[in-house]
Amino acid sequence: MAASRKVVIISAHPDDMEIGMGGTVAKLVDSTAVVTSIVVTNGGRSSNPFALTEQRMAEVRRGEALNAAGVLGVKDVIFCNEPDATDEIDTKAVTHRLVEILARLRPTEVYTLDEECDRHPAHRLAAKLARESVLEAGIVLSGGIWAYEIWGPFATWNRLEYIDLHVAKKMAAIAEHHSQVATIPYGEGVLGLNRWRAVFADPKASAPAGMYAEVFRRITISPLSR
Repeated sequence: MAASRKVVIISAHPDDMEIGMGGTVAKLVDSTAVVTSIVVTNGGRSSNPFALTEQRMAEVRRGEALNAAGVLGVKDVIFCNEPDATDEIDTKAVTHRLVEILARLRPTEVYTLDEECDRHPAHRLAAKLARESVLEAGIVLSGGIWAYEIWGPFATWNRLEYIDLHVAKKMAAIAEHHSQVATIPYGEGVLGLNRWRAVFADPKASAPAGMYAEVFRRITISPLSR
């Protein structure tokens, strides 16, 4: 029997994976991949329409992340529980944890946020820690390491995944993040982006190859210049 395709997704916040690549996650699961999600921060200082304490918000967001992962079929969600503030994240502790997880799981491919194009500082930091941890863990990723988009559409990409059969699961997973979508329509926003990606995927095509798509940039696993 062929070895299972093992996927690790490293995100900054509890809803990043669902917004940026929820359709591809469901697609991977349907292809029998075993998916593990790692969330760096607790999301306690995110949009807070219900005036919850930071601790209570973190608890709520943990539950929402677990529910959303269940919708997509993610096998396991690992929380690093770092403060939801970029300058308060213990980067050494997170790197140590990521290296340990990557060395233990030995995934075939890794997904994270974009270190260069994403406008959110916590997203860029999570991507940096992911890249450096893959390098430090010394693992060989036969499927590569990929960046997904949220706060900043990619001008260029290396991979496009049509998610027509999985977009409903993506939207359902995003909807599980009740505390966030109560005031910010993340689902509507990213659905528009995914529709645009499919329609404008190929300027030479006589018709779109699908209705919705997510795109990814390949990450080079080597230290970036400072």
